[in-house]
Amino acid sequence: MKTIVVHHRSPHHARHSGYGRLIDYLENAYEVRGSSWLPYRLAKLIGTWSHQQAGLYNSSSVFKELELYKNLRQGTESTVVHYLNAERDIRHLVKHHKNKQVKFVGTFHKPPHILKQTITDTRYLKHLNGAICVGDNQVDFIKNWLGLEHVMYIPHGVDTQFFLPDITKRTEEPHLLFVGQHLRDFERFNACVPEIIAHLPQTKVTVILKKEFAEKVLPHENIRICHGLHDEALRTEYQKAHILLLPLLEATACNSILEAMACGLPVITSRVGGLESYLEGTGNVLCDNKQEFINCTIALLSDKDQQHKIAEASRLKALTYDWRVVVEQVKQFYNTIL
Repeated sequence: MKTIVVHHRSPHHARHSGYGRLIDYLENAYEVRGSSWLPYRLAKLIGTWSHQQAGLYNSSSVFKELELYKNLRQGTESTVVHYLNAERDIRHLVKHHKNKQVKFVGTFHKPPHILKQTITDTRYLKHLNGAICVGDNQVDFIKNWLGLEHVMYIPHGVDTQFFLPDITKRTEEPHLLFVGQHLRDFERFNACVPEIIAHLPQTKVTVILKKEFAEKVLPHENIRICHGLHDEALRTEYQKAHILLLPLLEATACNSILEAMACGLPVITSRVGGLESYLEGTGNVLCDNKQEFINCTIALLSDKDQQHKIAEASRLKALTYDWRVVVEQVKQFYNTIL
């Protein structure tokens, strides 16, 4: 079996983060990078003409599709083409390629309501042979939305060999961490943090996000905002903190939560999307409202024994999401499709 991977890397992801890490664990997979003889202006024009209601498709997508077409023409063996980000780049080959030995799979990352709002034309996606969901809250929706038979929840992976605990770096004073910007509930975060600090004045808060989102966080003398951290510095922030405080508007999987768990960092987040499955059995906290966030954060910051118990359970749970475990589930899904 031959595996071809079509990938789009989010520029804000650290080198050890993101779904693209799957490629590192797929033996002999060919990665489509979008190399093509086509002039950029023509590719951009084609991308502009393309119907964006069927998913994002731009000049980069055109280059990838041409490279994929050339690669598929050369092959005669059973092949799985895996779009690691099914919300983009999927167009004409999926619909018109007639070789029955080639099967197309896509991994979906967005919550159902966002998929429904942003992709109103599903004529290309319906030609996929299978779909992987990174959140169990996506499965029934994808089955009904696209009419696909093979749809499976396979959790997002995390690099547990890089993201790992180091209690020697943990700070003495209470320390909260907030990471990322996508679907983050900044309004709730801004409402909770001052009240938490008022109750525990020594509490320090570190916020890591893209520079252009810094204005989303209300300034406070106890809040430090960081951006552009290299991988080791990001890992250190997970290791230093006592709690990942991460209110979310919606979610399927969440890189930041998985990385925190791998570093043995307790998590307090929102009861939304697929998070309950990821955190099941760890003692990490899912909250429904502002007061729960405040009360649970204060209680956990004040209870080091409970922090330790959750930290150990989180690390153990994260090991079940190690990329070496996840890739085996993905390969089994490929075999099912073939």
